[in-house]
Amino acid sequence: MAERKTWRDGVLGTLAKRMEEAGGEVMDAWRKRARRRDRVGDVSYHGLQVVHGGLELTVRSLGRLERATQPPHRAARHEPHQPAVEAPAERARRPAAPPPRKRRPEPTGS
Repeated sequence: MAERKTWRDGVLGTLAKRMEEAGGEVMDAWRKRARRRDRVGDVSYHGLQVVHGGLELTVRSLGRLERATQPPHRAARHEPHQPAVEAPAERARRPAAPPPRKRRPEPTGS
């Protein structure tokens, strides 16, 4: 089983690397096209502006979300950790639970 997992991790790692390289190549080609001084260049340029603006907004929003979800600081505990399970002697010292309440009978409508 470990052999299969290692193989799968290797394949997925290679695939992720290849996709990242392909994405970089696509972005390079898009930027080259945006440098052209014709209609295709203008459309490519404006497309990059839209994507860049959307990513900028997303990054700001994610930054705010990250700050908002930061857990608060907790002071260190000074008391010793209480065991989850009580010893039988401690359970015996406690008073027994009161008996459950009896329900009133529901009125019958006649």
